Amino acid sequence: MATSTSPSPTRAAPVVLDAHSLIEVLETVVRGHLASPTSIVVVCSSKEDFVDSLQRDVLEDTKQAMGSSTNPIDVEMANAGETRSGDHLRRAADHHLLQPTIHMLASATDLKMAFCPSTAHTLAYLANLSAHAFDKSQERSGSGLGMGSSPLSSLFILNPVAQHEGTRSYSAQGLTRFFSTAVSTANAIRSKLIIAECRDIPVRPIEDEGDLWAVVDAENAATRSPWDEQVAITNVKVKGAATRDPTWQGRTVSLRAVAEKWCTFEKLSGS
Repeated sequence: MATSTSPSPTRAAPVVLDAHSLIEVLETVVRGHLASPTSIVVVCSSKEDFVDSLQRDVLEDTKQAMGSSTNPIDVEMANAGETRSGDHLRRAADHHLLQPTIHMLASATDLKMAFCPSTAHTLAYLANLSAHAFDKSQERSGSGLGMGSSPLSSLFILNPVAQHEGTRSYSAQGLTRFFSTAVSTANAIRSKLIIAECRDIPVRPIEDEGDLWAVVDAENAATRSPWDEQVAITNVKVKGAATRDPTWQGRTVSLRAVAEKWCTFEKLSGS
């Protein structure tokens, strides 16, 4: 007798969040997790580097809030006994992302956080997720059970591009391998793939604050999306006649163009 199976959930298109702030991305993770039965967050760095980055973003977010129209910058001087840096630290400790909400997410049984300190670790972890999902599907098939119609889970991957920088894989070819693996893994584990790149973009010091063009350049550097940066098509050194062909030398493509072959971009409202 044939075994009937429930239809599988509709595949969600992979998404890249076009955002700058780690805080914005984590808030999206929180909202996405509330709407998903399970979530996996793959952080492409060590836990220590991730915590350091989060602390910097929280401090910066706190400083901006203190200088807003609802919280004037003069509030820093309300208590002359507190130093400015001490006041920032105290207010940063009260940041909403550091309250029990983020603690509950980190300790929830239906949310996993994985810290992968290298590209090899990231690819291996994603491959392991796919293999584990395949084993589970084989077990269900053997027992006559279908995949069911459970809602999609979420697979978040944070800062994969930054992790590739400085490695042999920092090229369109290397990043294509990452996107291919990530999309394949998301399909295997029946999850919506959400990728975010949130880096601290350094702003060069302005020697002359009266230089209008210098100010504009600094503001552009601070707001430029990392996805608009250019990478080489391949990092393999060409040989023979190709080295004499100008079209092979210096050929680049934007990170956005590479990502758009696999994902759609979504801009966060706060970006």
